[in-house]
Amino acid sequence: MICYAVIDTNVLVSALLSSKDDAATVQVVSKLLGGEIIPIYSNYIIREYREVLSR
Repeated sequence: MICYAVIDTNVLVSALLSSKDDAATVQVVSKLLGGEIIPIYSNYIIREYREVLSR
């Protein structure tokens, strides 16, 4: 089942920092990369991703 979702910056950061494959945030990002979750975003969200992930 494909679903659409806004992926919060904290979810991305948590998944990137996690060492556990079964962490909920890792599972969300895996589904995102696998095409099961289609991200919904705007220019504001992309700007926030860039700001936070460049720290």
